[in-house]
Amino acid sequence: MTESPRDEATETLYRMELASNYNAWVFDRARPHLGENVVDVGAGIGTFTEMTAAGARRVVAVDPDGRLVSLLRHRLASRANVVVLHADVADPSLRRLHSSFDSALCLNVLEHIEADRDALGAIRDLLAPGGRLLLLVPAHPRLFGSIDLALEHQRRYDKRSLADLLLSVGFRIKLLRYVNPLATAGWLLSGRVVRRRSIPRAPLRAYDAIVPTLRHLDRLDPPFGLSVWAIADRTAGT
Repeated sequence: MTESPRDEATETLYRMELASNYNAWVFDRARPHLGENVVDVGAGIGTFTEMTAAGARRVVAVDPDGRLVSLLRHRLASRANVVVLHADVADPSLRRLHSSFDSALCLNVLEHIEADRDALGAIRDLLAPGGRLLLLVPAHPRLFGSIDLALEHQRRYDKRSLADLLLSVGFRIKLLRYVNPLATAGWLLSGRVVRRRSIPRAPLRAYDAIVPTLRHLDRLDPPFGLSVWAIADRTAGT
């Protein structure tokens, strides 16, 4: 399969995939809450789709980028329990899948979507009543910088803004917290001071090497972090 030149966002997906310790850390937060029928919203290059498929009966990976969909189909061709769909999460073509999933994974995706409330409403509709959303978004608007712009982020969130958004579309929040606090210094330096357009490789490798030690921070509830992690259930009647 011949790849076309990668844009900044796609290059970052590949670069982040090499941070295996970090990715395992992210996924291990989600793993205990995933059911048998999972929709991966904004699946990208399939880093977390592949992890999810190892334990789920069915995974539907949804992405609006045709190039990424082609990559996903190639990468996951041997996974009989994975279906890849080329669609925006709010696309009417997905109505046939309404209320058919017990879990939805949305990791570092919502910040790319201009109409984020509509997107969350569409994810809610894909979940069965009581179905669970596992959501990770970048934290703190004041950290918004050159890397966010290069990655076409529309915004960063704080806990209150994300809570208001989730509640407004019919989710019941089970957990909402900041995670990865130590990485905020590096993001601030790269994105606001040095004004890089991408996550630098060497610091990423160094950070990934210490992730096994940083995992202990998940026992805490820090007042800030690079990301907001949320677990929320679709309420009955929505």
